[in-house]
Amino acid sequence: MLRFTPLPTPPPSSSLTPSPTTILKPVTTTHSSPCRRCLHDGLPGQTMLLLQYNPFPSPQSPYTVPGPIYVHADLQDCIPFQCDGRVPEQQRRRLLAVRAFDEKNMMVGFAVVEGEELGKKAGEMLGEDGVGFLLVYYAGPGCFAVRVDRA
Repeated sequence: MLRFTPLPTPPPSSSLTPSPTTILKPVTTTHSSPCRRCLHDGLPGQTMLLLQYNPFPSPQSPYTVPGPIYVHADLQDCIPFQCDGRVPEQQRRRLLAVRAFDEKNMMVGFAVVEGEELGKKAGEMLGEDGVGFLLVYYAGPGCFAVRVDRA
């Protein structure tokens, strides 16, 4: 069984509050703005916050790199994702880069998969010796999507 965590390192609460320095992005096309909090795509007409985010559990790794993510600007309608062991729909429809890390936060494997293959590939990778967790990125833009662990 797999556990999918949308924001493994919580962003500062101040970054989730619109301010004069916040980047707000109106959604104009379907499937263009994947929210990393609820794991639902923003719908045309909604507004998303564009934030810098680092999903890595330790700043001591050379793989620590912050990147852009979207979060719904209206958090009242953005229910944090609750994992039920299934691959979230948001990931199932995208091309993904999956990176495997050990307990020292060093990359020990990687794969590029179609989203429909994520569950199978994640299970295989997490079954390998020395793999502690996976970080999944959207292969095209290269931004963080979700963390995967053994449940």
